[in-house]
Amino acid sequence: MKKDKQPNIGTGNKQDERSQRTTNRILVEARRLFAEYGFAGVSAEQIVTTAGVTRGALYHHFDGKKGLFRAVLNQVQTEIEKRVKIAVEQVQDPMEMLIAGNNEFLAACLDPGLQRILLTEGPAVIGWEEWREIDEDHVQGKYRAFLAELMDNGVLRPFPVDALAHIISGAANEAAFWAARAEDPKTALAQAQSTMAEMIRSLSP
Repeated sequence: MKKDKQPNIGTGNKQDERSQRTTNRILVEARRLFAEYGFAGVSAEQIVTTAGVTRGALYHHFDGKKGLFRAVLNQVQTEIEKRVKIAVEQVQDPMEMLIAGNNEFLAACLDPGLQRILLTEGPAVIGWEEWREIDEDHVQGKYRAFLAELMDNGVLRPFPVDALAHIISGAANEAAFWAARAEDPKTALAQAQSTMAEMIRSLSP
């Protein structure tokens, strides 16, 4: 009797694993190159050569260099979001949660490569509107909701929540730029963190 052909169990999973490894390899090398040389300073050919993949793989997984940069930017935002979340969970006082999250954001942005991808290159490469959408998904939306919650609970004085979220976020971005470019970045970071902490505490009732 002729035996039925057995299904090739696991083939799809192996293909998925290979695809994921390729994706990760491209992301790792692209992030390193974008952080060091900027978007305009890196060619698609340089990325695929360094990652050891074909140009076709780049376009298959990311639809070109700009799509790849967008993926790197999302990766950076996700990492910062996780760092902020961990920092916030270490404290219990609501006001100190806000300060802890801001402190961690500033500390993360002390990395010149991360700052270049997130704050300098991001809006220029993908456009301000799309950059804001990504920021909204990862940071700003949650930040706004947390500020609103603090106001509702009487921890913060009542302000227009959108205005306050953008003002504090803008101040943090400027502080990150300043600290990273200071002669003594660590001292500047500490000064930025303490100054913004006092600014945030001044918003209490």
